[in-house]
Amino acid sequence: MPKLQTITTNFTAGEFAPRLRARVDLDKYNASAEELRNCVVLRQGGVTIRPPFKFLGETRSALGAIALVPFVFSREDAYVIEMSGGGLSRFWKNGQLIESSPGVPYEALTFGGFGGPSERLDYASQGDTMIFVGGTFYRPWRLRRFADNDWRNDPVPLNPGPMAENGLYPVSNITFSAATGSGVTATASAAGTFRPADVGRTISLGGGLATIKGYTSGTMVTVDITSALPAVFAGSGDWRINGTPQATLTPSAASPIGATITMTLGTAGWRPEDVGNWVQVNGGYVKITVYTSETVVSGVITKELVGITAAPADAWVLLTPVFNANDGYPQAVTFYQGRLWFASTRRYPQSIWGSKSGLFFDFTPGGVDDGDAIYKTIDSDDQSPIEYLRGVRNLGAFSLGREFEIRGSLDKPITPTSTDITPQSRFGCERVRPENAATELLFVQRAGKVIRAITQEGPEGFISRDISVFSDHLLRQGVRCMSFQQSPEQVLWIATTDGKLVAVTYNPEQNTVAFCSGETDGSVEWLATIPEGDVDTTYAQVRRTVGGVDVWHIEKLDWGDWLNTERIESPHDSFINQTFSPAETVIANLDHLEGKTVSVKADGVKLPGPFVVTGGEITLPTPASEVSVGLPYTARIKIQPPEVGTGTGTSQGQAVSTHITKVRFYKTQAANVNGEDIPFRQLDTNVLDTPPPVFTGIKRVQGLGWRDGEDPLIIEQREPYPWTVLGIIREFTVNPG
Repeated sequence: MPKLQTITTNFTAGEFAPRLRARVDLDKYNASAEELRNCVVLRQGGVTIRPPFKFLGETRSALGAIALVPFVFSREDAYVIEMSGGGLSRFWKNGQLIESSPGVPYEALTFGGFGGPSERLDYASQGDTMIFVGGTFYRPWRLRRFADNDWRNDPVPLNPGPMAENGLYPVSNITFSAATGSGVTATASAAGTFRPADVGRTISLGGGLATIKGYTSGTMVTVDITSALPAVFAGSGDWRINGTPQATLTPSAASPIGATITMTLGTAGWRPEDVGNWVQVNGGYVKITVYTSETVVSGVITKELVGITAAPADAWVLLTPVFNANDGYPQAVTFYQGRLWFASTRRYPQSIWGSKSGLFFDFTPGGVDDGDAIYKTIDSDDQSPIEYLRGVRNLGAFSLGREFEIRGSLDKPITPTSTDITPQSRFGCERVRPENAATELLFVQRAGKVIRAITQEGPEGFISRDISVFSDHLLRQGVRCMSFQQSPEQVLWIATTDGKLVAVTYNPEQNTVAFCSGETDGSVEWLATIPEGDVDTTYAQVRRTVGGVDVWHIEKLDWGDWLNTERIESPHDSFINQTFSPAETVIANLDHLEGKTVSVKADGVKLPGPFVVTGGEITLPTPASEVSVGLPYTARIKIQPPEVGTGTGTSQGQAVSTHITKVRFYKTQAANVNGEDIPFRQLDTNVLDTPPPVFTGIKRVQGLGWRDGEDPLIIEQREPYPWTVLGIIREFTVNPG
C-alpha cells in the first residue's frame, strides 16, 4: 500500500465531460476537474468564483427584450441597446439607463418594426452608425448616435442598392386555364399587367415555370408550361415575370457620364415602375429616371457605352433592386476592408454584395475598377444559405452547410476582378452571432452544440477546430447566445437554451480553453459585452421568478474592482449595494427580490439568516452602514480522481485513503472542503463583528478515511466572500487489492 502525493497545479482544461472519465492518458486530465460550477478559470491556471449579477433594472417589456446589442464608439461611449418588440429600444451606459429627463427612460426606434425571431438579427457598426438586418421581412436599417439621448434611425439610404436581372412582381392576381400543357391562357386581374415585349419571358409560380408565347392584351397572354404549376391561381406577390423585355433597345447617346439620354424599344415593354431601375447595354450602364411611354424612357449614364448601336433582345439587361419585399432582404451584414457587405436573401441565399470602397451605401453595378461595388455568388454543391459574414484575417462567409474564405489576390484586397472564394470546412454555422476572441473567431456549429475556433493558417486559408470537445456536456441543450469579455479576464460567456451560464476562459496563447458550468436563480437569456473604463462589462437579460411571477431583469456580471483587488467582493446574484448614514436596520428598495431568501453582507460581514424579502424590505438584527443583498450561489470544484502509478498498475478504481489535503488559496475569506468549513480567522475578542481576514497561502484538511474508487474531493464557497483556489496537494494511500 504505497503512500503517494499528487499536486493539481492548474485547471486550464476546465470541466471535463463525463465521456472522458477514463481518459487518464490525456495530458489535459491533470489540468481538469470533474466539476467547476459557478467558477472562472484564471488565465494563469487558478480558479475563482464567477462574478455575480448586479441588478440594474427591469426590462422595458414585461416579456423581456428580444435582444441585447452592443454599440461601441469608444471606451467612453459604449452602450448596450435593449431592443424590445417592434424595434423600440432603450440604452444602457456605465450601468445606468439613459434618460430623456429625470426619471424618464430615453427610448428610440432602432430597427424599423423589427419584432421577429431574434435569432435572425445581425448588425455591424462603423463610427457612430450601426446597420441592422433581420432577414426576409425587414429591410436594412440604420441607427445613428448624436448624443446619449439622441439616436436617429431610418432605412439604410442605399443609392443605389445591389441590382440584378430579377424581373418583376406585377401588382395583380393571375389565373391559368390549366396547370400543365401548351397554349395555356394566363389572365391577370389588373389592366396593363402584360406588354408585347413580354413574349419570350417566363413566369414563375412556386416551383412551376411557364414561357410566354403570345400576347393578347394587357391582361391576357398564352403560355407553354415547362414545369408544372403548383396551382392555377396566384395572388399579387406570389408570381413573377422573369428576365428582360424581349425587344431591341436603341440608346440616343453613349457618353459622357452624367448625360441624360433616351432609350427606345422596338416593341412596347417599358413600365412606369421601371423608373429607378438600371439598364446594362453596349458595355455601359444607364439609370432610368423618366418613363415616357411603353417604348421610350430617359436615363442618366453612369458608365459610358461603347456605342449607340441598337441592342437586340437578350443583348441588354434590365436590372432591378435585389433587396425587396418579394425576394427578401439580407440576413448578414459586416464592414470589411472599407466596404459595407450584405449577404443572403431569400432568392439569393448564397450571394454577397460589397459596396464601393469608402462609399458604404453605393452599390452601383457594373464597375471593374478596384474601388467599385462587388457582387459574387458562392459556388457550392449544396444549397447553403449564408448565416453570417465576419472578418478573420480574410473575410469569412459562414453558411448553413460550410465555411468559405473570401479574399483578393496576393497583392490586393477583394475587388470586382480579384475575388477568390474558397470552401474551407464543412461544419455549418448555427444562427448564433460569432464572436471575435483575440486573433480568432468563435462560431457555433450547425445544431448549436459545438463551438469552433477559426484560425488563419497562412495563405492557404483558415482552419476550424472544435474547442468544446472536452466539455461538450455543458452545451448539450444548445447555445442561445455568447459574448466575449477581454478584460479583466478573457472569458467567453455563453447562455444556453435552457438558461444556464457557461464561462469559457479562452486564451489560445497559453493553450487555455477552460469551460466552467454555471447557473443562477432563474434563466440567463441574452448577453452583450462593452468596454467600460479599464474593463469589459457583460450585460445580461435574466428571467427570474419574483412573487410567483416571471420578470425580466437587466443585470451585469460585476467583477468589482478586480484589477486592483483581484477578488470579487460580494458574490451573490441580482445584488444591490446600499450605503446609509446614519446606520439603518430596515433595508428597502428590494422589490426585485420580493419573496426571495437572500444573503446579506452588512459592513463586510455575512449575517446569519434566513432573510426573506417582504414588501420590498428586510430587517437586520443590528444597524449597518454598508449593506449588500442578493441571491446566494455556490462555487464548487470537484477534483478528478487521482491517477498515479502504484507499482502494480493504475490507481483508478482502487481503495483510496486521503490522509491530508492541502489547498493553496489566494485572497480568500471563506471556503469548505468536503462539507467541512476551513477556519480563516483566529477567535478573539471583537472579531465576530468584523469580516474574516483575507488569506493567501496553504490550508490543511485532514483525511476522511478509506473510500472505494474515486475518493471525491470537493472544494466550495457557499458564502458571499472572495474565493480563489490556485492548487491542491493530496497525500493518500492506494490499496491495489
